[in-house]
Amino acid sequence: MRFMDIMTWDPKDNEEIEKRYLSWEYPKGYNVIAEWSDVSSCRVFIVYDLDNEEAYARATFPWRDISKLETIPIMETKKAVELGEKMIAEMALA
Repeated sequence: MRFMDIMTWDPKDNEEIEKRYLSWEYPKGYNVIAEWSDVSSCRVFIVYDLDNEEAYARATFPWRDISKLETIPIMETKKAVELGEKMIAEMALA
């Protein structure tokens, strides 16, 4: 399944965040699709697929002391609309 994390941190921790990021490697099973930095604040957006729960835990645990992570399940809009239409049709048949 696809997810997006929004990671934020206090400006006073910017140097430590940068230091950690430069040596950071995502764990196996955490498959990054894209990353974007918000250049106007202390925030980054990460879109990824997960192979398993352990990959998520290994990717987020090292950052818990210095940042806040908001994890959002996401789906391409076209796919979401198609799924919604399918579910509505199934409910009509029930």
